[in-house]
Order: sequence, then structure tokens, then C-alpha cells
Amino acid sequence: MATIPPLTLEHPGMASENEFMSVFDAAAMLGVHVQTLRKLARQKKIPSFKVGRDWKFRKEALIRWADEQRSGKTYCTVLIVDDEQKICRALGRAMERFDCRVRHANDGAAGLRAVREDTPDLVLLDLVMPGMNGPQFLEELRKTHPSLPVVIVTGFPDSDLVEEATQFAPLMLLAKPVEPALLERTVRMAVGDKLAQGATR
Repeated sequence: MATIPPLTLEHPGMASENEFMSVFDAAAMLGVHVQTLRKLARQKKIPSFKVGRDWKFRKEALIRWADEQRSGKTYCTVLIVDDEQKICRALGRAMERFDCRVRHANDGAAGLRAVREDTPDLVLLDLVMPGMNGPQFLEELRKTHPSLPVVIVTGFPDSDLVEEATQFAPLMLLAKPVEPALLERTVRMAVGDKLAQGATR
């Protein structure tokens, strides 16, 4: 593994934190050889995704990865897929109390893009969303990530959508509104030791 030096994040012309970087820009930012970076991407040891014949990187994900390499601490990454901003904020705050890295997507299509760009450790998924709903998201997700843990968080636990979703296991189910202690237990079961032990925030 290459030694990751402290990052200089404001190179002239460098992508902003939410933009995508080429393998050359990413290698320059991390201070590693391009071929080393490509090898890490092929081995799925660094957040990346393939575009054409080469790799792309999201700057925010690379910064997080480099921080983890230097600190030796592993963070749990959680993707929340829900069209209700209030729910996203509440779930995000709950996960951040355990030092989780949180991302949001407001429908299934955006959720799939987020998974491709930076695969999370866990997905918290609503079922009723405009465009691509929860079961449709799961059907596509399982084609590329058959074992990625998903917790369905829904206000309709007895709906037909839940029955549709169950064919795309592994899944866990929580009903809205979610009690914080139950959310913590469920997430801990899904990601194990990746979740920080103490709620310090």
C-alpha cells in the first residue's frame, strides 16, 4: 500500500469536492503513481468507478479514503435513499452520531448512481418515491451488489411494496417513525464492528 501524504486540496484547476476526477488528477492529489491508483481501483480498495476504459474518482470520497488510510480508522459509510428531506436529515443526524459518513439520494435512480460512484457499507431505503421506487432500486442494485446490506425504512410496513422488496434480500425492515435505539441496533446488526461504539455527538 502506498503511503498517503497530507493532501493539498486547493490545486489550481482541481475539481471541487463534489466533482469527478480523472485517474491522473486523483493520483496527483494523493501523491501516488497512476498505475498504483488503477490497481487499487481494480481491487476495489479505493472508492472509484469505471467510465469507458479508465477510472473516475469523486474528490470527496478520495479525501475521506485518504483520511482513513492515515488515521487507521475505518468509517461506516451510509447511503440514505429517500425523497423526504426531513427524513434524510433525521436519519443522517442519527448515523453521524456514530461517526458514519452519510450521503443522500432523493430517488432510486440517484441512489444507484451514488452506489456506483462510491459503494457504501449500508443503504437506508425508502420504498415510496417518485420515479424509481424502492423495489425497482433493489432489483437493479442486486445485479451489481448482491450482498450489500439494505435496511428498508418505510411508513407503509404492510404495503405490497414491502412484499415486492423482500425478493431482493438481504434486507431488514424498520417502520417510520424510527425509534433511535432500534435504528442503532438494526444498523449494528447490518454492519457489525464498522459502527462506532459510543454516541459522542
